[in-house]
This record gives sequence, structure tokens and C-alpha cells, in this order.
Amino acid sequence: MTDLETQPAEAAALEGASLDERALLGRLAALEAAGRIRLAADRRKLSHIDFPLALEADSNQWVYAVVIVAGLVWWRFGTPPGLAAAVAGFLVYQSVGRRVIARRLERRIRTRGLSELETWRKLWRFGGVILTNPATGETCQGPDGRWMGFVQGVERRAPP
Repeated sequence: MTDLETQPAEAAALEGASLDERALLGRLAALEAAGRIRLAADRRKLSHIDFPLALEADSNQWVYAVVIVAGLVWWRFGTPPGLAAAVAGFLVYQSVGRRVIARRLERRIRTRGLSELETWRKLWRFGGVILTNPATGETCQGPDGRWMGFVQGVERRAPP
């Protein structure tokens, strides 16, 4: 048998695996929505520029706002108030802005990550996605964990 004859069979097997993976991703989304699996993200990984769902614009909005406000305060009231506004803006970004950005990323993981197979694969390979079974406390984290086996294990157990 030649390579050309085996290619359609291999392609069909890969497509079947992709369909199974896609179905498991749908079941993961359903289990997460039902509260049987909790999805979280490692905050350190979320802030990495190479995180698959990170958007630089999320942080830039905060930086632009701080720079504009500090610039206006400096222009209107002088250097010391302008510097104080810059420091205050930095503190607001660190305390509030980073949490808002993290929530947006987690929302993107739930909406895009759990609905697009390629995006989910990138997220899982990158690491930082943590699946937890709230009933048992068992966790599974990418890229080393086996999320498909984890989902199947949660499905086999009766809901609480």
C-alpha cells in the first residue's frame, strides 16, 4: 500500500479525533456552566504577552487614561500635582485595572476558549488553565494535565 492510499484513512482518523475532542470541549463547557467543573486561570500566565487570548489593548486603555489625566493635571496645576496624579493612576491600575483585565481574559476563556477548538488547544498548550472538580477538589492544569480524561471522569461521577 502506498502513502497516497493511507492518507484518506489517516485524515479520517484525525477528523474523527477532532470531532471527539470538539464534543468533549462542548461537554466541558456544559459541565462548567452547570458548576460541575470550575475553570480558572493562573494570574501570572494571564499577564504574559504571549497568552493566546491576551489583547494588548486591554492594558493600553488604562495606560492612555493615566497618561491623559496626569498630563491634564500637570498642564492645569503644575508638576507636583501632575506627578501625584500619575502615581495615583499607577496605583489605581495596579489595584483595580489588573483585576478588570484578568476578569476580561477569564471571560474570553469561557466564551472563545470553550467554543473554539483551536483556541482551546492553544490555551491548554500554553498552560495556566486550571480545571477543578468542586465536589472532590481534584484539579487538572495545562499543559501537563489530561483535560479530556478529567472531563470524562467528572461526567462518570454522579452530580452532587
